[in-house]
Amino acid sequence: MLQSDPRYRHFYEQALAILQKDRIADIPLEGRGLEHFWQDENQVRGVWRRTTRESDRSQVPNWEAILDVDALAAAENRNWVFRGASCLPPEERLCLISLSDGVKDAVSIREFDRTAKTFVADGFYLPEDKQDVSWGDGDTLLVARGWGEGTLTQAGYPFVVKELKRAQSLSEAREIFRGEPTDSETQPLVLRDSEGHIHATGAVRAIGSFETEYVVFREAALFRVKFDQQADRSRQNRDHWLSQRLHVASLNSSKPRRKADEPPAARRSSSDAQVTGLNKAPPLSSGFAGSPNTTGRADNLPNALP
Repeated sequence: MLQSDPRYRHFYEQALAILQKDRIADIPLEGRGLEHFWQDENQVRGVWRRTTRESDRSQVPNWEAILDVDALAAAENRNWVFRGASCLPPEERLCLISLSDGVKDAVSIREFDRTAKTFVADGFYLPEDKQDVSWGDGDTLLVARGWGEGTLTQAGYPFVVKELKRAQSLSEAREIFRGEPTDSETQPLVLRDSEGHIHATGAVRAIGSFETEYVVFREAALFRVKFDQQADRSRQNRDHWLSQRLHVASLNSSKPRRKADEPPAARRSSSDAQVTGLNKAPPLSSGFAGSPNTTGRADNLPNALP
């Protein structure tokens, strides 16, 4: 119907020209300068690039390519689609680049040196799968992916989180949490402050469309925080809420506690989050902060979770 209108072609070409030529770049200010991912008619797959504030003020900014996805696809003869980068704080030099071969949920993940602008030789590499990954430290990842038969949910997404060390094969990764096959999916969780210090690690269970549960390994205790459909479903807001509660808990833990002051088994907060199962856990491993000393699922630990 729209295409039969005699005005359609003019308006279409006008809108396309604005989209391709007169776009205003949304560029966050990073410690390394101004960086963003850009696509246009010349960079169809896109380029991760940076410039300086001074150059950005000029009529023709001088852009430095960090990763040219079009060039990479041509060199490797793959249909690469850039799906994002996760860089290790606080330096944010080492990054995990997610690429899909075509438009699909499954991605391969490769370690990238942001300063050298090249993939790290013998660095972390996770072959194509539906997966999520978080940095533990420079030599440790938390990975949720398909680990073999029986490790994907009924929706086809991972529910098992493992700890993977540098130079380890996937078969050597250590399981640290297992959700349920009926969940939508499970993702690794690492809570850091602005300086890159880790305050907690664990997992985030998407139980359903409107229910999310955080399972946190926190020093000598593990606990769950469940957000229902009335809560703010923004992952960033939930992470911030949880970080505040963990900070308060760490302050309170330094004070003498009487038995009468012990937290109840369940508590409702103003954020519609339900906290359960604040119990003692076995000593943590000597890996990165918050890593539980277990090779099995967290809820199999004695007295760890309800």
